Amino acid sequence: MNTTDYAQISSSNIRFLLTENNMSIRQLAEKIGIAATTLNDSLKSKKGVSVDSLIKIADYFNLTVNDLCNVSLDRKSAQDEEEYDIIYNKFKKLDSHGKELVAMIIDKELERLQNQ
Repeated sequence: MNTTDYAQISSSNIRFLLTENNMSIRQLAEKIGIAATTLNDSLKSKKGVSVDSLIKIADYFNLTVNDLCNVSLDRKSAQDEEEYDIIYNKFKKLDSHGKELVAMIIDKELERLQNQ
């Protein structure tokens, strides 16, 4: 993959994240501490967004730079939704005891992750 591909994927992903989070370019630029015109111009450029800005954007959205540059997030989002649907459909089939166990496991796992 060449630099233009990374730039196009990251720009597309940033626009996807803006849409998904009901944010404007200006709002994101303010959150990461750059000028809105700089971000807007970078998204349109073949060179793409600077590495420093990519790091800030990835941090803001709790992603990695790799996520922003290598994977189409809108496609990943669709795959995630399919996985959630499968898990949810399995969860619906459980009785109350099974649902309590699943909730307990999720709570413990989230606690573990917070303590890392």
